[in-house]
Amino acid sequence: MAALRNAAIRTLRITGVTNIAANRHHARDSTRPLALLGII
Repeated sequence: MAALRNAAIRTLRITGVTNIAANRHHARDSTRPLALLGII
């Protein structure tokens, strides 16, 4: 679980997110992280 969380944090930082609390924002809707990565 920690590896998945770290990967998510690293991805957010790569895309320019500096506020890691944004994880909660993306966790509310499972499509947001995929849209952020351009998958959807």
